[in-house]
Amino acid sequence: MSCQILKSLTSTGGEVASLIIQAGALIIITIATAVAIVAEGYDMFATKSIGLANLLLLFLFIEILSMVRQYSLGQHELKLKTPLVITVVAVARYLIINMEHLTSKWILLTSVSILILTISLLISRQIKGLHDDIEEENLSSLQQLSGKLSGIVCKKKDIQKDDNP
Repeated sequence: MSCQILKSLTSTGGEVASLIIQAGALIIITIATAVAIVAEGYDMFATKSIGLANLLLLFLFIEILSMVRQYSLGQHELKLKTPLVITVVAVARYLIINMEHLTSKWILLTSVSILILTISLLISRQIKGLHDDIEEENLSSLQQLSGKLSGIVCKKKDIQKDDNP
């Protein structure tokens, strides 16, 4: 019985509502990204041309789906890596698509922004905890195991309390 009280205390109504809103937003993002992938694929096959800009856009969509998966299966937090990679690819795509319409100064500034983003990605990899994907997977596995063990312990305690009057 005490485990049930602890479980009810840890999940308040506000947390449940927040989780429902987050799940709904993740579903909308996933569906919108899937529709965008199909639309981009249709455009490529309709025009019978596949350019680097198209491939980079598809890569962006894949990274967005990866970010949704990371958020939904993880601890509801994002590591710095995924948004940085998405930003680098988006700016590079912008540069590639608009190359003939940009001035040399604008091309230089855009290239410098890509360089700064890439350097920040490399620096963030050196900072412990920001990109330690293996450690994150191990932590996630340990938390899942801990949750299962606590559930087993709670069930065992409840069974023992039922047996002892």
